[in-house]
Amino acid sequence: MAVQNGKVHTAVVLQGGGALGAYEYGILQALYEQRPGFRPVAVAGISIGAVTAAVLAGAKADPISALDRLWRNEFVVSPPRPIDRLVPPRIGRSLAVLGNPGMYRPNPALFTTPWTATSLYDTTPLRRILTELVDPDKLNGEEPQAIVGATNVGTGEMEFFDRRRPGGLTFDHVIASGSLPPGFPMTEIDGRWYWDGGLFSNLPLAPAINALHQAGNGDRSAIRELIVVELFPMSAPIPHTMPEVLQRMVQLQYTSRLKLDKPYFEESGRFVDLMAKIDQQLPRRSEVRRDPTYQALLTSRKIDRFSVVTSSLPAELSHASDFSRSTIEARIRAGHDDAIAQGIGHVDVETPSQDHRLSTVVKRWVRQHWGSSRSA
Repeated sequence: MAVQNGKVHTAVVLQGGGALGAYEYGILQALYEQRPGFRPVAVAGISIGAVTAAVLAGAKADPISALDRLWRNEFVVSPPRPIDRLVPPRIGRSLAVLGNPGMYRPNPALFTTPWTATSLYDTTPLRRILTELVDPDKLNGEEPQAIVGATNVGTGEMEFFDRRRPGGLTFDHVIASGSLPPGFPMTEIDGRWYWDGGLFSNLPLAPAINALHQAGNGDRSAIRELIVVELFPMSAPIPHTMPEVLQRMVQLQYTSRLKLDKPYFEESGRFVDLMAKIDQQLPRRSEVRRDPTYQALLTSRKIDRFSVVTSSLPAELSHASDFSRSTIEARIRAGHDDAIAQGIGHVDVETPSQDHRLSTVVKRWVRQHWGSSRSA
């Protein structure tokens, strides 16, 4: 059944991956092109995914235009044209080690008091760009809800931040999510110190799912869709060179392991359907209805569609530190093309069939466990 975009609640999940965020932008570009009027209920991100989520949710003007400026202007590290044509490609792909004018610069402490330095760079440029592109009030608006995750350095635990936190979602939270050591410094928030969320988990699925459960005021008839961008695929060719070995190591370290999560979504969807049927058959005055656990279970909502856009980037475009203009452009195109090829442009949700056998089983189960004597 083809469904109108306005009737679908969508949450987008963005991984961390440095310069690979350009690929995520390409996917979002295709998503907004293919679905006129598209507006997700939530965007959850880690590291560079958190930056993208913040711009998408809180852009002062059009979010896609803001992301375009971010990736095609602010984050590009290349000599000015036409001089860039004279720079050997290998050198051009490595220039970001000297700094990125829209994201980070060398840490001054390395040259003055190196024994006190805890990072190679500082992220002052990123704060400036966020200030230029993002409206703090819109960042804390109702929809889309921006959610970012960071690792608490002291406790080693992942923490998620959104507009519901005291004080709301701030640029500090976004920067904390991308504070990957030893390149970037820890970020202090309310006396606690944070590093990149990808050190703990590079896929913020849980907060995105929670946002979907709450979407539409919990309306069971609403269609809920989860879109995940997989920057680091689980499956890849066997490496045969040292660069390929290093690339594969990073892929496995930050992969989302989505193949393990899909069965969970299928099983949980069946569970939600079963709970809905039990609730229909359960006597109105049953004591079970007052049980807090039962009430909590009823708040779960089915994820009707679980879409994963998996990166097809070749090895030469998969280096997270390569911010060269040609590579950024190639990643944006690849993300756009992959999104369309993998069917992100429309939502097809199968109409649930009326399974008489399941209904019969539910009725029998209710009678056995709670009995008809408790009915109204």
